[in-house]
Amino acid sequence: MNNKNAERRSFFQWIHFLIPYLYTTGIILILTWMTVASLLIGIKTINENPEKLFLQSEKNVSSVHTPSNAPSLKSDETKPDVLAVENSLSSNTPEKETWLNILVKPIVESNFNKIIFRGLFLLLIWMLLFLIIPVAFKRLKRFKFFNMEFEVDDIEQAAIETVEISGTKAKLMAYLASDHAAGRTLDFLNDSIIDFKEVLEYFLAEIQAGYKNHPLHATFSYSVYNGSVPEELNELVEETKETGESAIFNKNNQENLFKKNYLVFYFCYGVDEYVTVISSYTYPFDILDRYLFELLHNTISKNIENIEYMVALTSNDGNVGNGIGV
Repeated sequence: MNNKNAERRSFFQWIHFLIPYLYTTGIILILTWMTVASLLIGIKTINENPEKLFLQSEKNVSSVHTPSNAPSLKSDETKPDVLAVENSLSSNTPEKETWLNILVKPIVESNFNKIIFRGLFLLLIWMLLFLIIPVAFKRLKRFKFFNMEFEVDDIEQAAIETVEISGTKAKLMAYLASDHAAGRTLDFLNDSIIDFKEVLEYFLAEIQAGYKNHPLHATFSYSVYNGSVPEELNELVEETKETGESAIFNKNNQENLFKKNYLVFYFCYGVDEYVTVISSYTYPFDILDRYLFELLHNTISKNIENIEYMVALTSNDGNVGNGIGV
């Protein structure tokens, strides 16, 4: 019977997985809006006034060519009031258009350009949002945007964490080879026999709990098979049988929460064959994991053999003593 420990993918792991897709979807929606809005305005312009697609609108033309001369006075009777009329006209008429207004005003008032400017503004805000919360860019070491530079990962801190992780796995190996682990194995003694699978599952659970702590923060599930294994693992099982070492398969995209990383190890204890499968959605296995789980199987086998041998010797000594007494 297989012992399967379901690995739970946390809410934040799902967030990390979905945010890059959300980022891409937002960009696609903004670009789609820009395209559709431009097409609708283009269709409307063609139906109403096709010339506006290529020429400046009449409104802008009329504003550019505003008459510079005030209305002429038709009779000499009004000459005394010329100065007053010119003053009133100069205060009511708009100022003459400058060359800057002639160039900029049509661009700013164009509906097409308004869509482009709004779209670019939305894209800028969307990108800055994902830079402030750098989940979509967490693989980057450094990102420079104009004069702003974002530091996502600290290389020195990553190196320190690597050393801490290696040290943690080394401590687990030392624990498995210690007398304390041998004493725990002795607790499973039942009628001079220890069930290898039962002890293996116990220590797998302990390693699983240890991986969840700092600095690993890793989760995995494990299964121990002494019969048929899932079909998708057949290649890994054949590999570990041929090499006598653990077979590791790590997925290419570690952000994909629908696929797993696998560590498979075939071990023969006596006449029984066992296949231990360690799987994880988020944790990629390395060579230290390989050595750790191989050491686990070998140490358990050695401890069980030693304990059963000592129990057999004790039983024989007791039987001999009883025979002498008789």
